[in-house]
Amino acid sequence: MLLKTHVIFGVAVGFLAMRLGAPPAASLAAAAVLSALINPAMDYLGHESGRRVPRTHEPMHAAALGAAVGAAAGLALGLHAAYCALAGAAVSLSHLLLDAFTEHGIYVRRGGRYRRFALAHLRYNDPAANGLAAAISLLVLAAGLL
Repeated sequence: MLLKTHVIFGVAVGFLAMRLGAPPAASLAAAAVLSALINPAMDYLGHESGRRVPRTHEPMHAAALGAAVGAAAGLALGLHAAYCALAGAAVSLSHLLLDAFTEHGIYVRRGGRYRRFALAHLRYNDPAANGLAAAISLLVLAAGLL
């Protein structure tokens, strides 16, 4: 998916995770910051020569990166670091969920080796898929704010 779709979807998922321990406005602001930090970092660190690598596109690695960035951002913003770590892990895993729908998928570890896994084989820039993910994100945000 496109980076902007990852960021929008990450805000929605991070918002839901942050709502476990913060008021709506703070949750939305923290989720926006976390998504804006984590999603570009995942793509920058997780691609070499235009191809995905397991460094950040494997669930355990992604969750660890998201939790670390989330905890650091929580400390920097003066928020509860544990909730920010949880939200960061959720944002990074939402990135993988969207990538699992693309033609190159994500990596999973099976039998000591990394294998590719994809739920569908959509192009990363498919307008319908990106639009649907963004629309779902906005619905989740609206429902969470009501």
